[in-house]
Amino acid sequence: MTDAAVMAESPGVVGLQWWDHQRRWLDDPSRLRVCCKARQIGMSTVLAGEALHAAVYGETTVIVSASQRQASELLRKAAHLLPLVNVAGGGALVVTRQSAEEIELSTGGRVISLPSAAATVQGYTGHVVIDEAAWIPDVETLWMAIVPTISTRGDYRLSVVSTPGPQSGMFYRLWTGTDPSWSRHRISIYDAKEGGAPHDVEMLRAAVADDTTWRMAYECQFVDEATAFLSLDLIRSCESVSLDCDLDWQWLANTTEAVYVGFDIGRKRDLSVLWIASLNGDRVLSTRAVIVMRGVNFTEQEETLYRVLERGSVRRCCIDSTGLGMQLAERAVERWGEYRVEAVNFTIATKARLGATLKRRMQDAAFRIPADERIRRDLHSVGKYTSAGGNVRLLADNTDDGHADRFWAAALCCEAAEAGPPLLDCDYEHVPISIFARMKGGI
Repeated sequence: MTDAAVMAESPGVVGLQWWDHQRRWLDDPSRLRVCCKARQIGMSTVLAGEALHAAVYGETTVIVSASQRQASELLRKAAHLLPLVNVAGGGALVVTRQSAEEIELSTGGRVISLPSAAATVQGYTGHVVIDEAAWIPDVETLWMAIVPTISTRGDYRLSVVSTPGPQSGMFYRLWTGTDPSWSRHRISIYDAKEGGAPHDVEMLRAAVADDTTWRMAYECQFVDEATAFLSLDLIRSCESVSLDCDLDWQWLANTTEAVYVGFDIGRKRDLSVLWIASLNGDRVLSTRAVIVMRGVNFTEQEETLYRVLERGSVRRCCIDSTGLGMQLAERAVERWGEYRVEAVNFTIATKARLGATLKRRMQDAAFRIPADERIRRDLHSVGKYTSAGGNVRLLADNTDDGHADRFWAAALCCEAAEAGPPLLDCDYEHVPISIFARMKGGI
């Protein structure tokens, strides 16, 4: 029903020209499909078009993504394809419902795009697509919720698509398995280019300075975790699709939770990153914002920092005071006090301690982070190397997206929480000012 030839005609999605690797996917009649792919090769458009095409025939497709942002982007692509949809018999297409999570057509067919919480998938019936499966936290639980979705009809399909991750986890096992029930598609950037995609591979390779990222994101290679300080499995175990990188200023003004801040100050091509997290009653540090500043002068960076520190909920902030950050850190300490703001000079020993604090929190499931690809890549980019003298060094390559700046901002935030004051459980009561007058007179 959704092969490339049918999708080039009516009814369905019409007028699209498919590259060879897209056509092979659309022509595959298998009920179970898995795709290990490079980034930016048009697979999201294929998945959205395939789901919309099925909706013309009254069928439902549930697309599950690693984050809310990715889920919204897939649905946006499906909405963009709506003008290309033609209904059987020449009838007019009517969109009966369109929301942030769903497009429903007059045929009864639906395209539903959701973030990867198992509870959100339960109760649906239809085709299922798991997008970026290697990067979905607790994907095994999600898998158990998905199986009933396709079991009620013999032609419902399950498609699992992802860029590769670590040499572990469900997607790795699925891709390297030998079960003949699964049809496997491998699409590297070179395959896409050969099949008609207009990518400038040499330019892409020059832009990605990190060799590990290139092999994983564009050459479809699963990564060896031997030198990574934080494994991808550990990073994914701390991710939550309910957390966001954008700061809710109203929340910051009203929260009763203790808030901690880490500020890694960029130098030259690096980013400046402000990491904000709150500590709940279970002593879990949950990320509330990751503010990234590129090409922003120090005055504006200072204004953003001070706007955060003005909130009474902020208990402590640790600032990178190395190099260009020294003056900003000193000014913040002078204004807010050396207990509330700590200037941290990055030495080999200091960086090792900060990294250990971050890693311990993550291993203890006491640090929650957004399910964001840029954060994941930054946290994983730091390698652990031991010198001949036995000293541990944490190092990362310089890339166009900084120098592991999100890693160090997160580590500084965890350091701030480690040194923070205990939360006091206090009750407050309004009393007449005359009581204070009598107290003053009696002292």
